Amino acid sequence: MQIESTRAQRAAKYLKRIVALTEAKQDGPGKYRLKAGRRHFLVDSEFVRVISHRSKSTCFSVAADMPSAERIASALLQLKNNPRLFEVWGEWRGLPFKANGHMFRGTYWSDRNET
Repeated sequence: MQIESTRAQRAAKYLKRIVALTEAKQDGPGKYRLKAGRRHFLVDSEFVRVISHRSKSTCFSVAADMPSAERIASALLQLKNNPRLFEVWGEWRGLPFKANGHMFRGTYWSDRNET
């Protein structure tokens, strides 16, 4: 008899695979440090921060309707593939992006882009 896993359990397994793939390091409970290109990121379920050696850091909030582990995994994977997405995300806070870095389109999102 096979027991189905919950959405949160599947998200946790997904996060574990993405952490290994991106070579991210856990930096406290629910926080992961990622080196992508010449940048260092600190990612958790609510914020993505870029960490600078010159004591400057920038962050923005991550908004998504998914388990926190899935949010973290998605951010890690996208940043590893394209670290420059951080600037795009900062300019378009709160809007969802696809894995290829393009913003989702649709009636609701195009209305929000105009404001």
